[in-house]
Amino acid sequence: MSYRAKLVIKAPFEGDKGIARLDKKTMEYLGVKPGDKIEITASFWSIRGTYTIATVAELPPEDEGQGIIRLAKDRLEDGNFRIGDKVIVSRA
Repeated sequence: MSYRAKLVIKAPFEGDKGIARLDKKTMEYLGVKPGDKIEITASFWSIRGTYTIATVAELPPEDEGQGIIRLAKDRLEDGNFRIGDKVIVSRA
């Protein structure tokens, strides 16, 4: 059984490439660790074709438990996402 988490996209960190930052509880729930691949898709029907795959990295402690994901700018563009979008995250 594959678990999925519903998260909100927040602003990316400068210099991140190919990265999706998750908090520790979300990583544990999904069964992933830093370096693993995850799939990010829109949580709504959209003609924008919102989908991408990224490598997991940790969020800083101040973002822990907020239900957010920080996608690198290149992943935002690749997946056609916008900051504030609600997304569904699962193991790739």
